[in-house]
Amino acid sequence: MNVNHIAEHFGRDLRSAVNQLLKRPGFTLTAVITLALGIGANTVVFGVLDAVILRPLPFRSPDRLVRVWSVKDGAKTGPSALDTRDFARRNRTFEKLAVYDQWPKNISVSNGEVNAEWLMVGLVPAEFFEALGIHPIMGRLFAPEENTRGHNHVALITASFWKSRYGGTPAILGQHLTVNHEPYKIIGVLPDGTPDWLNGANARIDIWEPFFPVPTIFDESSRGGRGFETVGLLKPGVTVQQASADLETIAANLAVEHTIDRGFSAAVEPLIHSREGDLRPQLLLLMGAVALVLFIACSNLASLLLARNAARQREFATRIALGGSRGALIRQILVETLLLSWIGGICAILLAAVCNDLLRTLHPASLVQLQDITLNWRILLFTFLIATGTSLLFALLPAFLHTRINLNAALKQGGRNSSDRSRLLFRRLLVSAQIALSLMLMVGAGLLLQTIFHLQSQNLGFPTAHLLTARFYLPPAQYGSSEAITRFCDRYAANVRLVPGIQRASITTIYFSDEDWQVMFSIPGRILSRLADAPSTLFGVVDAHFLSTAGIPLFKGRDFSEADTEASQKVAIVNQAFADRYFAGADPIGRTIRLGAPPELSIQDEWLGKQNVDVTVVGMMQDAKNLGLTLPVEPQLLGLFRQLPIVNRGFKDIIVRSTVTPDVLEHTLEQQLHLLDPALALSGVSSMEGHIQDLTADKRFTSNVLVAFALLGTLLAVVGIYGVVSYLVVQRTQELAVRLALGAEPSKVLWLVLRQGMKLALFGVGAGLLGVRCMSPLWSRLLYGISSFDLVTVAGASLALLVVAFLASAIAGRHAINIDPIQALRAE
Repeated sequence: MNVNHIAEHFGRDLRSAVNQLLKRPGFTLTAVITLALGIGANTVVFGVLDAVILRPLPFRSPDRLVRVWSVKDGAKTGPSALDTRDFARRNRTFEKLAVYDQWPKNISVSNGEVNAEWLMVGLVPAEFFEALGIHPIMGRLFAPEENTRGHNHVALITASFWKSRYGGTPAILGQHLTVNHEPYKIIGVLPDGTPDWLNGANARIDIWEPFFPVPTIFDESSRGGRGFETVGLLKPGVTVQQASADLETIAANLAVEHTIDRGFSAAVEPLIHSREGDLRPQLLLLMGAVALVLFIACSNLASLLLARNAARQREFATRIALGGSRGALIRQILVETLLLSWIGGICAILLAAVCNDLLRTLHPASLVQLQDITLNWRILLFTFLIATGTSLLFALLPAFLHTRINLNAALKQGGRNSSDRSRLLFRRLLVSAQIALSLMLMVGAGLLLQTIFHLQSQNLGFPTAHLLTARFYLPPAQYGSSEAITRFCDRYAANVRLVPGIQRASITTIYFSDEDWQVMFSIPGRILSRLADAPSTLFGVVDAHFLSTAGIPLFKGRDFSEADTEASQKVAIVNQAFADRYFAGADPIGRTIRLGAPPELSIQDEWLGKQNVDVTVVGMMQDAKNLGLTLPVEPQLLGLFRQLPIVNRGFKDIIVRSTVTPDVLEHTLEQQLHLLDPALALSGVSSMEGHIQDLTADKRFTSNVLVAFALLGTLLAVVGIYGVVSYLVVQRTQELAVRLALGAEPSKVLWLVLRQGMKLALFGVGAGLLGVRCMSPLWSRLLYGISSFDLVTVAGASLALLVVAFLASAIAGRHAINIDPIQALRAE
């Protein structure tokens, strides 16, 4: 058969398919909606997968871009600036290697120091943009000498910032903006497009400054200061494995040369992995979930096709009797199904476009990758392939079943063939599979919802209600000494405490449940011989009002007081975890803790350098979550920033215990800040409950989507049960009519129908329980505070499915008991 004949046959079948679908609008609408929901859900999740994992990076040579990590005991962290400098000097595999960072700063676009905003500022060398292949729209990049103190007061801005704050004036070059009380000259405008996920803060960056404005960054004492971001551009032809081996060798040499580098290795991974972040397992879970939804939808399509084809048996038999071939019938059924699927696919794309807009608008702040979701050729191709493939797969068996015709029986029975059990068995299997898959979706969604509940409702060690947090920064240009910082913080907190509705206020560096400030320490009298034995603790500096404001109970000893001044004995408060780990549960009150690296090890602490500071433990507080919501409490030590000038930096938080809502207080706190210094900005104003919600945002996103899929799958499964039971009622109309005519009680007839539906549901639930058990190890990594086979959740989901299956069967059974025996027997 040549191409013209194929096109002619396809055109004829397509016209026939259009006529058939128009003749049965109810069937067509049901099938299209079913497919649109199933395919649309897959299109939406594939769009997320494309934006996060599949889409090439928006940079030059994306396959050569990598991220560099320091690795110790399997844990990854950003390397120090000095390590990255040595990597860049000694490597043989990189074309460019750039270390960078980001800081929030007080920004004013005017030359006067007013109307400051708290904005994230990128700190980068010129190699950063050169590695990514980013060139300025106008102006130039940073020069090498501008990475040194005294020459670093220059800035690059993005095109959107240029247009929104400066009106897009061509005279922007040479103008100044104020950064932390200091003027910075704008030397260039960069194109938009540097993604937010590229920086560790997951925040938009519109202003870039040269890296290394602080002279100690390249001082040898800072080699232990890890956590910087490092991006590299591989030389052409170099693989990630080769680059990783190259840096591992350099890291081993650095560990020999520098004690602080002992135990650290290096790793290289494609930069695209940074875009994925921690989303990969959740996306794979969602892809599995929508695959189940698609199977349920296509199962419904197959059931609809079986029912419709059963009603067309006389038509099929007549065509075969008149000389038509079975292959032509199969081809026509497949073309009809393809047309349905393509229409459903178009509706799915429209549905996905609406959902994408919602995701871009409503995505959690921590999932910045979702703002890049767009419909593109990959998504359209995916939708076309999945619509075509699934329709052919699920239409093929119904087509074969209903074109295997006994002509005499089909022509005599007027289109129904009640003896053909294979078709009914196929439909029953499909419906049971739908129930099983729906159960798996419901259990997964239930477990994630309970995980979020456990995360947000757990005891954090302090009351979260009515607790507000905010951040500000005191720049060294205006507050260059510890005394100046202390004076400002004391005045600010005292003024805030006078505001009506505010019960307590404290200035601190502690950001609850999300700490990462570690310092080394030693206990006098305990001599260490190995670096591995050097203890460390989470550390923070606060004022005397911290514990009372936070609501953390004091377990033993005393609280800080205003009598603890710069001139008095330096004091500290530790938590119970600190006492348990380093004092074996003994009383730490009165013991001396020497902050800083143990002198006998000849190493330096990241924050304290070579210095040591002795503090006396005066109190022990109860444990409070300090390392995220899912990890156990770690040892923690608090000091007073007024007593520890070496760590009294400009970054501070204010915490407030109040009787009013955060949105009311935000303006008040900012107003009190501006009364002291109008060039400062307040940022991150949120309630503690809101902060905890932010920490669970990614899991809430996943669980909400999974709940929607579970509800959709359950709805489709219930429709499937109702369809099969209704089909059974139609098939047994004559039998049921005879039973009713002979005096059978309607309740017994209803029970016959219910029993058929509940058999399908019970079989499906049993298969679903087996599937849940098999999937438990896979989703256990996403759970917290609950077993991956929680009996209450599994039993609740099973019962819910059985109830809705019972209701669907009861509706069909009601039609059965309303059969008019006389009319039914006449029709037969």
